[in-house]
Amino acid sequence: MGRMKNCAAIFVFLSLISARALAWGPEGHRIVADIAETQLSPVARREVKKLLGNDDLAAIAVWADEIRGERPETYGWHFVDIPMDASGFSEQRDCFRPDEKHPDTLQDHHNCVVDRINIFQRVLADNSAPRQDRIEALKFLVHFVGDVHQPMHAIGEARGGNDVHVSEFGSTQCGRSPCNLHLAWDTGLIKHAGISEERYVARLNELIASRKLTVQAAGTPAEWVNESFLLAKKIWLNEGGAVDETYFENDIGIVNRRLALAGIRLAREINEALGR
Repeated sequence: MGRMKNCAAIFVFLSLISARALAWGPEGHRIVADIAETQLSPVARREVKKLLGNDDLAAIAVWADEIRGERPETYGWHFVDIPMDASGFSEQRDCFRPDEKHPDTLQDHHNCVVDRINIFQRVLADNSAPRQDRIEALKFLVHFVGDVHQPMHAIGEARGGNDVHVSEFGSTQCGRSPCNLHLAWDTGLIKHAGISEERYVARLNELIASRKLTVQAAGTPAEWVNESFLLAKKIWLNEGGAVDETYFENDIGIVNRRLALAGIRLAREINEALGR
């Protein structure tokens, strides 16, 4: 009976956090990782192989989502709840959010994706850190750089759009759950493009070359989340809105640009940590 209660508690916990903590979905995260892989320096590539063995970056891209059930302290590390009416990110306001329902938040003053990217990049760069800590840091870094570029992970309104019910290409039901704005940006828009992950990566690499996006690889996670926040307000829909063909045509370019920039910037973070 005790084991059944524990399983039930875990199921409830996962059902509460799953939508809020996801970003891009597995496809988007693997796309970001694949783009980063093409941008690694030779030294960084060798160091990644030492840490991961036969795995590539795409193989670890969704690990941070997979371990959420056993690592509840990581729940708030995937996003930043910037208030809709704020001018932008504030570490003091947005990275310490004590919540009695989540005991780990009561002492965590770095409970946001911005701080966690900085923390794990430093761990990865520290050759004196235990190998397992550096492997875990790389796994978190690959995932969180993707997260910070998803606009709905930068805004607190309606739990990052999770509570904004929308129709998605004519349907109000997305799998087992009602469609919502956050879910549309996680997976719906990417899936509606109707191409394989391999072809998606190729298209984004073409975009990177044609738009010379590598020159935008600089910046800080705080600056990246502010970009996402401004975009979230631009693409916002109210309750009952429609993610339809018009919305897709208007905003798929934003999706593609964010995925591309995430890959470029992830490579830069890894190159700086391991390329020396």
